[in-house]
Amino acid sequence: MKILNNLKCFGACLGLLLAGSTLCRSARAEVVLVEKDGWKFSFDGRVNAFLSVGKGDDFPNPTPNPATPGMDHAVMGSNKSPGTPDVGWKSSELQDTKGQYFAMRVRSGMVGNVLGFGLARQVTDTTSVKGYIAIWSTIETLGRDKWAPVIPEAREGYFNITGPWGSATVGRTFGWFGRMSTEIDMQYGHTYGVGLPCTDELGPACGHIGTGVAYPGYSAGFSYSTPSLGGFQIHAGLYDPITFAPSWKRAPLLRPEGSMTFEKKLSSSALIKVGVEGLYQPLGRLVEADTTAMTPARDEKTSVWGGAGGVRLEVGPVRLGAAAFHGRGIGMTYALQNTSVSLNPTTYELRTFTGFYGQGALVLGKVQLAAGGGVAAADQLGSDRINTELSVIHRQIGISAAVYYSLSDSVVLGLDYFRFMARWYGAPRAGDFALLAGEKQDLNFINAGVTYHW
Repeated sequence: MKILNNLKCFGACLGLLLAGSTLCRSARAEVVLVEKDGWKFSFDGRVNAFLSVGKGDDFPNPTPNPATPGMDHAVMGSNKSPGTPDVGWKSSELQDTKGQYFAMRVRSGMVGNVLGFGLARQVTDTTSVKGYIAIWSTIETLGRDKWAPVIPEAREGYFNITGPWGSATVGRTFGWFGRMSTEIDMQYGHTYGVGLPCTDELGPACGHIGTGVAYPGYSAGFSYSTPSLGGFQIHAGLYDPITFAPSWKRAPLLRPEGSMTFEKKLSSSALIKVGVEGLYQPLGRLVEADTTAMTPARDEKTSVWGGAGGVRLEVGPVRLGAAAFHGRGIGMTYALQNTSVSLNPTTYELRTFTGFYGQGALVLGKVQLAAGGGVAAADQLGSDRINTELSVIHRQIGISAAVYYSLSDSVVLGLDYFRFMARWYGAPRAGDFALLAGEKQDLNFINAGVTYHW
């Protein structure tokens, strides 16, 4: 029963770690099952499996503090729940006496198992409607327990109408903030690979998410895109608000997210796409009255905000992409990530984050070669510099390489390598607040597998 309860909690995490099917759909075609009276009922999806071998440093122990012998500080990320992504990479207690990790797993890729169904109709010559729902799951079970059930999740479900005036969508869909960086990783990096396993306990994988890619995640909301004006489009959405429990629990307004993109074919073998994105989420909390200090209860407000963007360039067989993001409270992994790094749990200050990511690929017939690198970093708050009980994450770095071979239009073999490097600021030393040596972690993953998509 405990495992079942945990899996329910992990469901939200699972979906947010899955790479967006919206970005993958270009790599597969919908299969029409039934066509009647103008209606088309179709389905699409994929299944995959990868042998994943990981070796390197397990989660680091605190750097000893000579001023407080026997009283170690905490390393941010060490108290994460199983199956939940945080900072660093924490195994399922598999380290040896030297603090090293080695394990072989059979995992889902960056995109797990997906089965989507659509019902569409051409209402007029220029207007079409479509309803779509997608079910997601993984092949691995929680914490290597074969009796733990794999719980599928309805990750997408929306209604869309498209006409000469643009496109409107209602339901649960991909967000706008971080789309360009995720699109680059999906198109040129890890559509048919693994990259970084998000957690040791549960899939799917992350690719470069957490090391420079800001993942949008899925949200309930309303979204509108203008028609293309020479390749230029504006996209705007209002989404169900999020909170940072247990501190910032008040989010009274819908969250606006938006993007501006320019995409143009330069020739039959050349394309350029540029995009900029933003989001804003007001938050509030109730500060209880303090009878000792004689202060009344009051409302306190803050906000999450972020800006991101990227560019894709395709010329013949060459694919190049670069992206960046910056913002307050947006997290290192996905937009509005509620983990230990999001805010200071004592002062409730939101931390600021910055990320950079670059990816290249070379497509030679059925073979695609890929290489990329990125970094996500968290700024250190003033309160962090005097907190002798915590070492805050500084940055996470990822370097990747991959080769993919298409056996057919539907079957792709993949072999990819990922090096993950995490660095912490180090805890302030009691007495003079000089920083102790920052903790560090280096891990290597090699993944090989096959993807069947349709």
